[in-house]
Amino acid sequence: MRVKIAVATVISLALDASAFWRLPCRDRVALERIDPIVNPGGIAAHAHTIHGPNTFSANATYEDLMRGTCTSCQVKQDKSAYWTPPLYFQHADGSFELVPQTGGMLVYYLQRGDDVRAPPVGLKMLAGDPNLRDFTYRTREKSHWEDQDRTEDALRQKAVGFNCLNYAEPANAALGLRRMPEDISKCKDGLRAEVFFPSCWDGERLDAPDHKDHMRYPSLMDDGECPESHPVRIVSLFFETIWNVDVFTGKPGQFVFSNGDPLGYGYHGDFMHGWDQRVLEQAVAECRSPTGIVEECGSCKVKQFDIMEDLVGPLLKLPGCNPVTHGPEPASPGKCDLPVIDEPEESTQTSSTSSSTSETPVVQTSSTSSSTSETPVVDIDLPKASIPVTEVPKAVTASSVGVAPEPEITPLTTSQVENPHLVVVTITSYTTVNVYVDPEPTPSLDLTRARRRHNHMKRHGHQYA
Repeated sequence: MRVKIAVATVISLALDASAFWRLPCRDRVALERIDPIVNPGGIAAHAHTIHGPNTFSANATYEDLMRGTCTSCQVKQDKSAYWTPPLYFQHADGSFELVPQTGGMLVYYLQRGDDVRAPPVGLKMLAGDPNLRDFTYRTREKSHWEDQDRTEDALRQKAVGFNCLNYAEPANAALGLRRMPEDISKCKDGLRAEVFFPSCWDGERLDAPDHKDHMRYPSLMDDGECPESHPVRIVSLFFETIWNVDVFTGKPGQFVFSNGDPLGYGYHGDFMHGWDQRVLEQAVAECRSPTGIVEECGSCKVKQFDIMEDLVGPLLKLPGCNPVTHGPEPASPGKCDLPVIDEPEESTQTSSTSSSTSETPVVQTSSTSSSTSETPVVDIDLPKASIPVTEVPKAVTASSVGVAPEPEITPLTTSQVENPHLVVVTITSYTTVNVYVDPEPTPSLDLTRARRRHNHMKRHGHQYA
């Protein structure tokens, strides 16, 4: 079924290239090895730093995200999920340590192109390739691009880049470096990892078997024309994440992303739509400020998962199966068993203020929001207007995008777990029982008669040699 675009009234959406807004996500909501797009219901191949609502999970859907009671991002009507691989430092002894994240993530919504639409409800998309270990195209100015520079593969590789931050020197352009700099010690104010998402949609699918084919880049990657096969232009997304690499200056070792990439060519990002669609449609149409300040449009933690593993370090190896590979050949995906995650119970936290549809306040500050973090929450309540409305297709099923049904996965027992640092514990019920100690002491134990209560609600830690 092809989506029909109905225009209720004539409104020009041919916005200036400078029209955009920045969405600050000042804290991550989770650091976990989960990915509901690539590994739904299972444990992902590598770790991710995740920003968004507290209902994010390995099985998250649009409806799940919308049930979130808070979000780590600033606009409370946005329950979308944004995630990227975290950066680690590999010490000279081979151990790994998580690099501190500075300022969370900054998400840009850029209205570039003509007739720009909001993403459809339920859209999922990826940018970048975690297995790349080389840049196989020429680096040249766009005015000198030839046909080979405009292929989809070339545009996807050019959508990933880095910026070595040193505020004592002139600023560099976004996506200025194709890989992490060899001398990261020059990045006194952090290494900024950047990824630009495709903005041309085929108008039909919310996902694809490879999670990419339903989307295409415009002819100039971050601007230009959409191909005929993907004619619907949606707002462009651009992620920025800063890593405090300076804290490791002077220490022997190297920086490595969680997917085993010490170069940066395999950097990537994921997006799951979770906006209040009415607010997003109007924001795309009306937020035209050249400053990018979201307030001019008018901290939260995800519930704990039963994945018992250390993601911070020092670690003997990267989480999952991600050996460090320097390329230039693409990395081979590691072979790991991915047991099903035992999802946590629904949170009882309630929102003190719902996403209002009233037309009274234009901006609502954090004092009236439900967020428990220090992130100021903006309640965008735009006045009703006649704008283009996208008829959204029904939720995509596996059969509708040609994806084989997920095989049934049997959870591993402790003896089957090859990774000695990963133990999955499934708690099926909680109860309190009375435990009586035998009054007769044993030769090795000096016990006196006692009546003790043992609370099974307390989670047990397990260690394996």
